[in-house]
Parts: sequence; C-alpha cells; structure tokens
Amino acid sequence: MKKHGDLLLSLASGGMEICWVYAWASFTVVAIVGRALPFPQIVAVFLFSAILTSLSRGHGWRIVNLAGIHLVGCVCSVIAVLHGFYYASYPLFGTEWITSLFTTTRTPVEWFHLILMHIWVGLFWYGGAAFAYREKNYTVICPRFDIGLAAFFVLFLVKLALRVKGGIIPDDQVSFKLVYPYLLLALTAIGLSRVGHEGSRDFLPGHGGLGMFMSGVSVVLLFASSLILFFIPSLTQVAEVGQRALKSTALWMLPLFADVIRFIFMGGKIRPEPPSGSSPKGADGSGFSIFTGWWSETLDKILRWGLEIVVVTFSILIAVVLAYLAFRWLFSRTTLSPPLTEQRNASRFWFIRLGALIFSFWRAVKNVSRGYTKASELYSVLSEWGRRSGLPRMETQTPLEFGARLTSQFPTLHGEISSIISAFNVEAYGKTMVTDEQFMDALAAWRIVRKPVYWPRRFKTRFITRVQFEQQKG
Repeated sequence: MKKHGDLLLSLASGGMEICWVYAWASFTVVAIVGRALPFPQIVAVFLFSAILTSLSRGHGWRIVNLAGIHLVGCVCSVIAVLHGFYYASYPLFGTEWITSLFTTTRTPVEWFHLILMHIWVGLFWYGGAAFAYREKNYTVICPRFDIGLAAFFVLFLVKLALRVKGGIIPDDQVSFKLVYPYLLLALTAIGLSRVGHEGSRDFLPGHGGLGMFMSGVSVVLLFASSLILFFIPSLTQVAEVGQRALKSTALWMLPLFADVIRFIFMGGKIRPEPPSGSSPKGADGSGFSIFTGWWSETLDKILRWGLEIVVVTFSILIAVVLAYLAFRWLFSRTTLSPPLTEQRNASRFWFIRLGALIFSFWRAVKNVSRGYTKASELYSVLSEWGRRSGLPRMETQTPLEFGARLTSQFPTLHGEISSIISAFNVEAYGKTMVTDEQFMDALAAWRIVRKPVYWPRRFKTRFITRVQFEQQKG
C-alpha cells in the first residue's frame, strides 16, 4: 500500500511542477512564435528525464558517463518536440521530416524560434532530473508549492502589464487554465505527504463505513478533475486545429460576407484609401572630425592592443582553469546511494572551499602588491606552492622533512627550497631576524621556484599523487 501512496505522491508533485513551468513556456512561446509547445511531448520529456535519472543514480558511475546518457536523452527529447511542433503530420520514425528539418533554409527569426524551443526542452529536462533527486516529503513539497504560486502570480502580473501599458494581448489561453489543476494537484500532494502511510486509522463511532465511502468518492472526484484540467492544454491544441480546419474550409465564403456587411453598414460606399504620405526627410548633418597628431594615434593603438592582450590572456587563463576543473569533475565517481545528510555536507564543503579560494586569492594579491618582508611569509607561500603541486605539508612534518619531500619531486630546485627553509628556521627557531643578504637570497629563490617553466612538472606531480590517493582509497 505504501508503494501505491508513494507513486500517487510522485505523480501529484510531478504534475504540480509541470503545470507552472509549462504555463511560462506556453506564454513565452505563444507570444514569440505564435503557438504553444506540444503538451504531450513536453510531459513525456519531463517523465523520461525523471525516470532516467532515478534509474541511473546511486550506482557509482562516472559523471562523464551520466552526462553522456543525459545528453543522448535530451537530444531525443528535442527531436520528439520538434516533430510534434513542426512535423506532426509525418510519422515519427520516418526520414522525410528529419531531412526537411536539416535541409530547410531559415531566416534569423526562425532560428531564434528554434533556439527558444531548445532552451525550453532543456529546462524541462533539467526539471525532470531535479525532480528525481528531490525528496518527496512535506518540508520539500510546501516550498515548491510556494514557488509555483509565485511563478503564476508573476506571470499574471507580466500579462497585465503588457495589456495595460503596451496594449499587447498574447493569444495564450493555456497558462490561465493551468492554475486549477496546479492547485488541485498541489493540495493533493501536500495532503499525501502530510498524512503519511503508517500508523492506525480511527473513525468516529457509527461513521466508519460512511467515512470510507466519502473518502473514496472524494479521491475519485479529485483525481478525475485533476486529470481533466491537467490535459486542458492538449484539448485546447486539438480545438485550435479544428478551428483552423473549419476556417480553411469556409474561406471561400468570407468575401461574400464582407460585401454584404459593407453594403449594410456603409450604404454601398467604399471608404477610399488614405493618401500615402511621404516619410519625413531627415536633415543632412555633416560629420565632425578633430585633427590629431601621429603621437595620439600611436598611443591609441598601444592602449587598444595592450587592453586586447590583457583580455585575451585573462580569458585563456580562465578557460584553462575551468577546463581543468571540468575535467576533474567529469571523471570523478558518484557515490553509492548518498544520503541527504551527505549531500548537504558536500554542498557546505563546496562553500568552504570557495571561501578558502577567495581568501587565498586575496592574500596572494596582497602579498604581490606590498611584497614579502619576512622569511615566514616565504615559507607560507612555499607551503601553498607545495599543496597546489600535489604535495601538501603534513601537520607532523618539520620544515626540513617538508623540504626533503619537495626536493624529492623537484631535484632541480634543491638549492632554492633549502634557502627558503634555512631562512625560516633561523627566524622561527633561532628567534632572530635573518640578515638582509639571507632574506634577499630566499626571495630570489622564491622567484625562481614560482617560474612558469616548472608548471608542467607540478601538474604531473599533482596528477600522479591524486591517482595514487584514489587507488589507495579504492
């Protein structure tokens, strides 16, 4: 019995999500393209994404494999929606409409319509995947109910503003009708999640049979009305198709009716066409120019090239860092059925790492701007350098042991690492300030250590140590 209750709760909460998201999709697509997305295909996209996500989670697969599965499913969903939107008269598994889809020349406006539909299909696919990961309990469904109500409220405010301020009335009749199934499904989901499926059930004396009968009748009426209102978009689209067919068959009668109405209300007179006025001509303006010398043009070119070089270098650096992080994330493994507490701790851990990254970046900028004044600062940045190279300093290691560990992986930097650690030992353990000569030697050693020529070796060391750690952990 509990399985049936969980299934009803999932159906009710899923239908609630589809209602408010499809209301926004219908409004935007109708306002821009002229007709709504096919409702059955959109529901199939949401369900397919939710089922595929539920079946693929908790197996410890690599993220790149999950991304490939979702990419294939999303592409199939886009093809199904495009078939229902443009080529519904063709068979789904035929090749004629696919050939026409890829060979038809489109205007920029039509390409924008196509991109808009891709975006909405992707959002519905993401919504189905997020729905599969989301818990189905009272504390989760109530905030989702509030989000849906807020979405409908904002949608109606936008439509009211367009009508009052701009005089624009989109031909969207679906979004308003989806409020009723949304409320019914949402209240049903909240009730199912609140009541639960455990514990005993008691009735008032003498009302056990009547209570069970009325409960059964209420459930049947509630679900029947919810299903009827939920499929209103499909029924509306069918009615629109019938209206277009009726309009096309009665097209030959329109001129006759127009002549009769014109004769009745205008007395046989035809209103003359208004004279076409010429568009106002704008005044011709002469251009404005300033004479500049060769030095001004040269300075302008230098500044422009310098800015372009800085922007391109910064963009390449960000792209490399993002590619590295994406590579690490895609080839990491998912956990085996992670509980909700672990997911929350993981999200908090990412916030902690983000704060540590921002703090380390600020400290690096501060050190670069004001320079280093102590040997302890050089040892601190050397420890950070070792951590980023895959060799973090252990709490039980002395500076000499940490230096020996670094030089075992970077033998060419033996003298520089030893110079920094020796200056730190004099300052930390000798309780005396290092001489200017010792500090300048340590500072010059740090400048050599951080040269980009050692970045490939650092990346290789970091990758090898990470693989060894994963193998030991496995």
